[in-house]
Amino acid sequence: MNSELTNQTTDQEQNFGILLVDDEPHILTALVRSLRRYKWRLFSAPSGEEGLEILEREQIHVVISDYRMDGMDGVTFLRLVKEKWPDIQRVMLTGQASFEAVEKAINESEVHRFLNKPWLDAQLAATVNECLDHIELIVSNRLFETELAKRNQELSAMNLELEKKVEERTQALIQAEKMVALGRMAGGVAHEINNPLGGILAFVQVLLRESRHHEDEPTKEALETIQSCALRCKDIVENLLSFSRKSSGEAHTEVDLNNVARNSLAIAQLDPRANDVSVRLELGLDVPLVLGRSGLLEQVVINLLQNAFYASASGSKVVLRTEGRGNQAVLVVQDEGTGIAAQVLAHIFEPFFTTKETGEGTGLGLSICYGIAQEHGGSLIVESKESEGSKFELRLPAADCLSDKELRE
Repeated sequence: MNSELTNQTTDQEQNFGILLVDDEPHILTALVRSLRRYKWRLFSAPSGEEGLEILEREQIHVVISDYRMDGMDGVTFLRLVKEKWPDIQRVMLTGQASFEAVEKAINESEVHRFLNKPWLDAQLAATVNECLDHIELIVSNRLFETELAKRNQELSAMNLELEKKVEERTQALIQAEKMVALGRMAGGVAHEINNPLGGILAFVQVLLRESRHHEDEPTKEALETIQSCALRCKDIVENLLSFSRKSSGEAHTEVDLNNVARNSLAIAQLDPRANDVSVRLELGLDVPLVLGRSGLLEQVVINLLQNAFYASASGSKVVLRTEGRGNQAVLVVQDEGTGIAAQVLAHIFEPFFTTKETGEGTGLGLSICYGIAQEHGGSLIVESKESEGSKFELRLPAADCLSDKELRE
């Protein structure tokens, strides 16, 4: 069955199909005689109806039809050819090239060329070759359009991927800049606090020594409380200073994430909110050792546990789990709490961003945790939906996959 031109080579040495239609037998014979020297497949039909039958079963590229024929005339026949096989080149053969015939053929059939009877063999062959050249142009244009569409599609996909990577890199740079700014500020704040804090501790220790000579127990207890609070502040300041600078020369050691989980839970459970929830500790048996600083990693886990306690309703469950995952050690803190809204989720690792009430949070906890995870060559991942709870995963590379030198760099 005939069809529109598809991706095919249109070299003139190939056997193109040429259909000749005329209701006069001697005209058909003469047309065949004129064209049979060429390597074209020639088909002839004595009427438009028979011509349509041939078109249904053969691959035809050029149709040459007489204008006046009994039954279906040439204009009607070529119009039907145009409607069903628009790529086929149509040539009108007529002995009466009146203006009316030309106008009708052009308007209804969109013929490619007109040929007058009697014709010259060279003129007939040239017309057919011109039609075949036009077909080559159509096929070439289609190939070009197809290739262009393919390239445009590939380019669009590459642009989307590039935009995605640029956006990801931009967000990473923004986050890094925020962390650097936070580190500088934290260092400055810590140094400013350290001096008066040192003075407080010094005076308290002097007063405690003097109180040993007196039996003023209330005063002694008050001084010990002040000293305890000051030492706690000192620890916080040390953490801020640690956060504000990269470890310079301090070696990372092999750390057991199970021990980090146990120690962190023991401290986090001192939080009064821990009394309202049930904490389940699930320690993996195949958790690889990691290179790091256990104190900083415990800081991350304590913060995650306290956030889980804060988000959980009374009687709900919090899970603290460790597991080995390929060449990674993973620590998971999962709660059944309020969850995190989508618009909030994108900002939770930003410095000073918090959803807690004023006075209940600084917005630094998760930001610091994020920085500690990166310092250890790992990542901190969160999954959460409103009213469905949250899951935080601290993912760290196994010790045998990352050297201490790589971490410090």
